[in-house]
Amino acid sequence: MHDDAPELIRTLSDGCVRFVKQAVGIELDGTPDTLPILDHYLGLAQDDDARRRSEVLGLVTTSAGAYLGEVVRRAFPFARWHVVPDEPEQWRIEMDHVFLSFNPVGMAREAVTGAGEEGWHAHLELLEEDRGFVAEALERVGGVREDDYHRLSIRFEVLEQTVAVLEAAEQARGGNPRRFSAEVYAVALGRPWRRSRAERATGRTAAAGLTLAPRGRRRGSSTLAPPHPSAA
Repeated sequence: MHDDAPELIRTLSDGCVRFVKQAVGIELDGTPDTLPILDHYLGLAQDDDARRRSEVLGLVTTSAGAYLGEVVRRAFPFARWHVVPDEPEQWRIEMDHVFLSFNPVGMAREAVTGAGEEGWHAHLELLEEDRGFVAEALERVGGVREDDYHRLSIRFEVLEQTVAVLEAAEQARGGNPRRFSAEVYAVALGRPWRRSRAERATGRTAAAGLTLAPRGRRRGSSTLAPPHPSAA
């Protein structure tokens, strides 16, 4: 499961497997089918008292995010990690063959808190040019129930659908396949000293964040919420 994963991610992901085994008696095997089990485990963490909440939002969600990222990396051969030591809020999974990234630790935190976590980039980062047709495609699929909004298993399904839409668009474009290196993501997601003048003036970058809106939270006709105020 851990081929080519950073050592820190391997350690945290293995820790998640141990935590879940101790709590619910089931061993996670690194497949998407185990994400509902991880959702159940994180749901138990929602009931912890305030004294333990900081612990849960630290090691537990970081480990769960590492496990989620490894599930994604295993399911999508073109996925890779971007890891900044001691800054999990800056971690992300990046796709090489389409432009899409997200922070799985941010998703795990939202699964515990049941709310958006500002600065943790749990939304899907897409290029502006892709955002419209991806929103339309997910609109046809439909929204999700309020109770399911932050579940990691649901996030994975949305990710699968989004990647499929982006892959189909890349194929329709024709020509040589595009590749999106780590350097491309670093620029598109907003290193301030490498933004264009227009991006610096508006505070926007070449990529925008999307979040699937649950039923009851739709805005307009789209099942995707507007981009976060800052995609950087």
